[in-house]
Amino acid sequence: ITEKENIKAVVSTQSTGEPAGTCFGVIRAYPGFGKEFLEKAEAIKNHHLPIHVDFSLPEAVRQASDLEWMKKTISSFAGERFSRSLLTEMLHRSQCRLRSGVVEFLELAHTHEIPVLIFSGGIWDVIEVLLKEENCYFPNIQILANRLKYDSDGIMVGVEDPMITASSKLAVAQKSSYFSEVQRDNIFLLGDMLSDLKMAGCAKHSELLSIGFANNAKDEESYQEHFDAVLGGNPGFDEINEILKKIVAE
Repeated sequence: ITEKENIKAVVSTQSTGEPAGTCFGVIRAYPGFGKEFLEKAEAIKNHHLPIHVDFSLPEAVRQASDLEWMKKTISSFAGERFSRSLLTEMLHRSQCRLRSGVVEFLELAHTHEIPVLIFSGGIWDVIEVLLKEENCYFPNIQILANRLKYDSDGIMVGVEDPMITASSKLAVAQKSSYFSEVQRDNIFLLGDMLSDLKMAGCAKHSELLSIGFANNAKDEESYQEHFDAVLGGNPGFDEINEILKKIVAE
């Protein structure tokens, strides 16, 4: 893709973060919640994760499981009655970190006025805290993810509608104003699941460059069939940044 003035980047959260840590994992693994919560949260994940990653199953089955997983997880979080101010401590005590080179990528996009959409089935509040901690939450960045709801005392009580899961991204994107408001024809798409390719499915575009992060070796072959390029072995953003530098230099 060319013409930096006509490019927008669409990025999944997991492609920017280390596979060891996720938005939900930041809260789920917080030791302050006690053994009973941790065991329940782990049991929920262990039940639904195999369905989530089994692409041989009908999509409707995976979508239903993802939604049930989300509802159970949010309910378990609300039961702990934590405040938004606790998220920073949760993040510090978690394994959730940005991949190497992500800050440079976001700085490049900001410098060259390239809009970046972070589109995630994760938690908006956690993503915001993480970007602010890394000093890279720039004005050109928009986050489309699950926003937690808080009561008048600032206690987490649920999540705003619509719930976003990995398998519902296309439906959510079709209702989002982002793709119509940001009028750029070329899309630079980064994801770490095949379902991430749906992120740009509702946007009209002249050119699309998709890059997949194959965090597991077993995914590489199938990813190569669908993404334009695939990075394996838990890579950083060095190659992504080189591509972006070439684009903005033209």
